[in-house]
Amino acid sequence: AALFTETPHDMTAQAGEDVEMACSFRGSGSPSYSLEIQWWYVRNHKDWTDKQTWAANQLRASPQEEPGKDATKISVVKVVGSNISHKLRLSRVKPADEGTYECRVIDSSDGKARHHKVKAYLRVEAAGGTGHPQ
Repeated sequence: AALFTETPHDMTAQAGEDVEMACSFRGSGSPSYSLEIQWWYVRNHKDWTDKQTWAANQLRASPQEEPGKDATKISVVKVVGSNISHKLRLSRVKPADEGTYECRVIDSSDGKARHHKVKAYLRVEAAGGTGHPQ
């Protein structure tokens, strides 16, 4: 069965740090077919991610989850094959980057697109004290 082999984790970063989130997916099919991986940023509150069990929701998109005006597509990678992996790299994060980052995979193995999602929350703390020496 199709599944995520690497998923992003909730994390806390200091402002100014570089952050990476990993997402890898293994499709169910051979032969090769089209896979697409997307990273989205969703500005929202931490408790929103905690209320849902993402394992149960991975294969089911409910309407209220669809991106509204608060969701921004950050990057997209497409491959033809059965594995896809795409790291999201954020450099010098700032408090405004705090929020939920969602990795979506669109799996077209049997001719109809299936959407799989995992997400993680990034908390950004203001850099402490008087700042770091350059």
